[in-house]
Amino acid sequence: MSPAYEEIAGAHARIAPWVYRTPLEPSPWLSQAAGCEVRLKLECWQRTRSFKVRGALNAVATLSAEERARGLVTASAGNHGQGVAFAARMHGARCLIFVPENASELKVGRMRALGAEVRHAGANYDEAAEAAHAFATGAGAHYVHAFSDPAVVAGQGTVGIEIADELRVGEALVPVGGGGLIAGLGTALRHGNAEARVFGVQTPPASSMYESFRAGRAVTTGLGEHTIADGLHGGVDQASYERARAVVHEMVLVEESELPGAIRELYRHHGVVAEPSAAVGVALLLSGRLRLRGPVAVVITGGNIDPKRLASFLSAD
Repeated sequence: MSPAYEEIAGAHARIAPWVYRTPLEPSPWLSQAAGCEVRLKLECWQRTRSFKVRGALNAVATLSAEERARGLVTASAGNHGQGVAFAARMHGARCLIFVPENASELKVGRMRALGAEVRHAGANYDEAAEAAHAFATGAGAHYVHAFSDPAVVAGQGTVGIEIADELRVGEALVPVGGGGLIAGLGTALRHGNAEARVFGVQTPPASSMYESFRAGRAVTTGLGEHTIADGLHGGVDQASYERARAVVHEMVLVEESELPGAIRELYRHHGVVAEPSAAVGVALLLSGRLRLRGPVAVVITGGNIDPKRLASFLSAD
């Protein structure tokens, strides 16, 4: 069940001392492409350069002092881990993060710079999560789930509160991994605007939520596949699927080959650096596959991209 709007509003007040209120930037070039008003919610300019810090801060802030003293453990492909590391630092707690063997060196380095201990475990996020769960259980530490912890979902939903404060949206285009952001954001947006349509966006190698919507239950796909959109990769549990199902109009796929161009055009027109998983909404809008009435909010979820990969995308024709 999705968090109640009141829980999201409470999270918004709770985490306000630590997070930035990110811009909802007008985008003339995307508005022209879509034929309606388009704005970009720039969570790539958030603390730790990702929306993930919102949920992590809310989850850690709602723990008791005794729970935080036992230490925090999580698993992450990168951005959630940075969020938990930042939240742990703000509350003086120890933090251990399990990451897949192929985790981004940039993101791992940033976790360690925030004071977290990082351990590599498993070939993908789900295997890293298994190792993290096992360690947390044995050590008596608190496990901060990346997308299914209700406090995390409420924290992510604060993105939706900020959008709704500035714009009565017709549609929102939201990157989806495990589903915590879209569940919280959708609840917040639709609280005062039941006609808002929330679209979730994934890519074929990172499409667990898309396939869950097709199956009518939580399924996990693509764990052995290569993806440049690592923030969307991993499994979905039943609770996360049901939360998303309650507020999402439709799940849509874009091809990974469309992401470099979306990243390049975002930089060209706005000077915005987006990681591949954050650019899927822009890629979908540019594809013209949706009929949009507007106004449209496109969430740019993160900007933690390897410099060499970014350079290769920007220099491509």
